[in-house]
Amino acid sequence: MKTQESASANYRRALAAHRAVAPPRHEDPALAAAVVRQEQIRRKFATTAFPDVEQGQESEVPMSLEDVRAQQWRAAEAVHTTAIRRARAERAGQARAASAHALCQAG
Repeated sequence: MKTQESASANYRRALAAHRAVAPPRHEDPALAAAVVRQEQIRRKFATTAFPDVEQGQESEVPMSLEDVRAQQWRAAEAVHTTAIRRARAERAGQARAASAHALCQAG
Protein backbone atom coordinates (compact mmCIF):
# COMPACT_ATOMS: atom_id res chain seq x y z
CA MET A 1 0.00 0.00 0.00
CA LYS A 2 1.22 3.48 -0.69
CA THR A 3 0.31 4.67 2.79
CA GLN A 4 2.55 2.10 4.43
CA GLU A 5 5.38 2.75 2.00
CA SER A 6 5.32 6.50 2.46
CA ALA A 7 4.36 6.47 6.14
CA SER A 8 6.61 7.75 8.87
CA ALA A 9 8.56 5.43 11.11
CA ASN A 10 6.25 6.22 14.04
CA TYR A 11 3.21 5.23 11.97
CA ARG A 12 4.83 1.94 10.96
CA ARG A 13 5.79 1.25 14.57
CA ALA A 14 2.23 1.97 15.77
CA LEU A 15 0.77 -0.23 13.05
CA ALA A 16 3.09 -3.08 13.96
CA ALA A 17 2.14 -2.74 17.63
CA HIS A 18 -1.56 -2.82 16.74
CA ARG A 19 -1.17 -5.90 14.57
CA ALA A 20 0.76 -7.63 17.36
CA VAL A 21 -2.10 -7.32 19.86
CA ALA A 22 -5.14 -7.38 17.57
CA PRO A 23 -6.84 -10.78 17.50
CA PRO A 24 -6.67 -12.56 14.16
CA ARG A 25 -9.83 -12.45 12.12
CA HIS A 26 -11.66 -15.74 11.90
CA GLU A 27 -14.54 -16.18 9.52
CA ASP A 28 -17.58 -17.85 11.01
CA PRO A 29 -18.70 -20.58 8.58
CA ALA A 30 -22.35 -20.18 9.57
CA LEU A 31 -22.17 -16.45 8.91
CA ALA A 32 -20.47 -17.00 5.55
CA ALA A 33 -23.19 -19.50 4.57
CA ALA A 34 -25.90 -17.04 5.62
CA VAL A 35 -24.33 -14.32 3.49
CA VAL A 36 -24.25 -16.65 0.48
CA ARG A 37 -27.91 -17.64 0.99
CA GLN A 38 -28.94 -14.01 1.39
CA GLU A 39 -27.12 -13.03 -1.82
CA GLN A 40 -28.78 -15.90 -3.72
CA ILE A 41 -32.21 -14.83 -2.48
CA ARG A 42 -31.49 -11.20 -3.37
CA ARG A 43 -30.46 -12.16 -6.90
CA LYS A 44 -33.51 -14.39 -7.32
CA PHE A 45 -35.78 -11.59 -6.10
CA ALA A 46 -34.09 -9.10 -8.44
CA THR A 47 -34.68 -11.30 -11.47
CA THR A 48 -38.28 -11.90 -10.40
CA ALA A 49 -39.03 -8.26 -9.61
CA PHE A 50 -37.21 -6.80 -12.60
CA PRO A 51 -37.35 -9.39 -15.40
CA ASP A 52 -36.74 -6.87 -18.18
CA VAL A 53 -33.41 -5.69 -16.75
CA GLU A 54 -30.48 -8.00 -17.22
CA GLN A 55 -28.09 -8.37 -14.30
CA GLY A 56 -25.32 -5.83 -14.35
CA GLN A 57 -26.80 -3.80 -17.20
CA GLU A 58 -28.71 -0.56 -17.06
CA SER A 59 -31.47 0.26 -19.50
CA GLU A 60 -30.09 1.91 -22.61
CA VAL A 61 -32.14 5.09 -22.32
CA PRO A 62 -32.70 6.32 -18.78
CA MET A 63 -36.11 7.80 -18.04
CA SER A 64 -36.37 11.51 -17.44
CA LEU A 65 -37.35 12.73 -14.00
CA GLU A 66 -40.71 13.88 -15.32
CA ASP A 67 -41.40 10.44 -16.80
CA VAL A 68 -40.49 8.75 -13.52
CA ARG A 69 -42.76 11.08 -11.56
CA ALA A 70 -45.60 10.54 -14.01
CA GLN A 71 -45.17 6.78 -13.77
CA GLN A 72 -45.13 6.93 -9.95
CA TRP A 73 -48.22 9.16 -9.98
CA ARG A 74 -50.10 6.74 -12.24
CA ALA A 75 -49.16 3.83 -9.99
CA ALA A 76 -50.27 5.72 -6.87
CA GLU A 77 -53.52 6.71 -8.57
CA ALA A 78 -54.20 3.10 -9.54
CA VAL A 79 -53.63 1.96 -5.94
CA HIS A 80 -55.90 4.74 -4.66
CA THR A 81 -58.66 3.88 -7.11
CA THR A 82 -58.45 0.19 -6.22
CA ALA A 83 -58.65 1.02 -2.50
CA ILE A 84 -61.71 3.21 -3.02
CA ARG A 85 -63.46 0.52 -5.07
CA ARG A 86 -62.65 -2.12 -2.46
CA ALA A 87 -63.92 0.10 0.38
CA ARG A 88 -67.15 0.83 -1.53
CA ALA A 89 -67.67 -2.87 -2.23
CA GLU A 90 -67.08 -3.74 1.42
CA ARG A 91 -69.53 -1.05 2.55
CA ALA A 92 -72.09 -2.25 0.02
CA GLY A 93 -71.60 -5.82 1.20
CA GLN A 94 -72.02 -4.79 4.83
CA ALA A 95 -75.17 -2.81 3.99
CA ARG A 96 -76.61 -5.79 2.13
CA ALA A 97 -75.72 -8.12 4.98
CA ALA A 98 -77.30 -5.75 7.51
CA SER A 99 -80.52 -5.41 5.47
CA ALA A 100 -80.70 -9.18 4.96
CA HIS A 101 -80.21 -9.70 8.69
CA ALA A 102 -82.94 -7.14 9.43
CA LEU A 103 -85.31 -8.91 7.04
CA CYS A 104 -84.62 -12.23 8.73
CA GLN A 105 -85.30 -10.71 12.14
CA ALA A 106 -88.54 -9.11 10.98
CA GLY A 107 -89.83 -12.18 9.21
